[in-house]
Amino acid sequence: MSGANRSLNRLSRQQAAERLTDIAYALTTGGHLKLGGGEEVSIPAAADVALKYVTRSEGGRVELGIELSWRE
Repeated sequence: MSGANRSLNRLSRQQAAERLTDIAYALTTGGHLKLGGGEEVSIPAAADVALKYVTRSEGGRVELGIELSWRE
């Protein structure tokens, strides 16, 4: 995957939890993770993964940003 792609999808809380479960499963098993719009990303099976997160709360809105990165 080259460059940066961003996507914003509106999901129910249940759908968001299911999406996070898909990501966790892909990290556990390795292989490919299907993203929105038909895009896929290859997840390493046995590599270290860096996890970075940021939280922000403003005016009753809470934002949680999660970034995962690894070397191919």
